[in-house]
Amino acid sequence: MSLLPTATEGMRKAEERVQRAAERLARLPLSGDASAPEDVVDLSAEVVALLEAKNAHAINAKVAETATQLDQRLLDILG
Repeated sequence: MSLLPTATEGMRKAEERVQRAAERLARLPLSGDASAPEDVVDLSAEVVALLEAKNAHAINAKVAETATQLDQRLLDILG
């Protein structure tokens, strides 16, 4: 059983989280814009969400790298 599909799915989910945070950040009003919408985006929460997604992506990339190395070692042993 390879961990590669699990790591790939984790990276895909992290990318979706980045996309959602980016969409919320894009709705931020320009400073001084009196016609800004009433819904408020919490900038600090969005930055935290981006950092969490970045870390999740990096961790899953490392899992994918390790899974590939383990698969290669297994093939070396069997071959």
